[in-house]
Amino acid sequence: MNCRVLGAGLVGSFLGAAAGAAWVAGRGQVAVRARVALPSGIVAWAPAVGGPAEAPLLVATRCHQTPWAALRGHVLAAQNGLGQPVAVVVPYLALDRDALGTVRTMGPAPRLVVGPVDAVWAPVLAAWRRAGIAVDEVTDVRPAQWEKAILNATVGPLCLATGLGMGEVWADAELRRLTLIATDEGAAVAAAAGVAIPPGLGGRAADFFAQVGAHRPSIVADAGELPWLLGHLMQAAQQHGVVVTALSAIAVRAGLATRAA
Repeated sequence: MNCRVLGAGLVGSFLGAAAGAAWVAGRGQVAVRARVALPSGIVAWAPAVGGPAEAPLLVATRCHQTPWAALRGHVLAAQNGLGQPVAVVVPYLALDRDALGTVRTMGPAPRLVVGPVDAVWAPVLAAWRRAGIAVDEVTDVRPAQWEKAILNATVGPLCLATGLGMGEVWADAELRRLTLIATDEGAAVAAAAGVAIPPGLGGRAADFFAQVGAHRPSIVADAGELPWLLGHLMQAAQQHGVVVTALSAIAVRAGLATRAA
């Protein structure tokens, strides 16, 4: 059984094309045609609207635009941040459209992390692997989800605050230092919340951000993502009494309090 995709933006198109998804779900959406450069080659993805309601549903909308109460059946959310009320698949990838409109990855090879899922997702996971995407199946997806959330809570909001691309933020010594301190703070918040992120997060963050070049994250186009990317971390820090000076500084620069109000 094929899957459906809700939200055919960059992530939805990339993962939908890789899965061979035949349908785009969602009220008022039109059929999407996209050229997607997968590790296995370029695919022309042209799904139809609708599809069987029992087909598994990959949710790739932005968190604050997701109709959570309307989601039914076998659902996986391929989103950044924390707080999703459904199972998640964590996407470690940076996507952009090139001058020809082709969706392409930037930086590290694309990788997905997923926890235990219903058997209906097995063909989708297999299709992602055939497309050249690394898929890590784990017993607990929370460490990967928190790690990606921390990565997205640092440089992305600084891109929003400064107007710079990720590579430019990372090249700035002061912003890079702020990012690495905030990364350590995020790991401390995760630990206080009972989520053990593997050691070496700062090194993995440095490796990732050094490779993404001029990539501009989606938060630059839609600051409504801030409460999910950074706000949930700040709430957890407050709940568990963890001091997050650098994360707080990033939140102030990005205008989180103003935008979230």
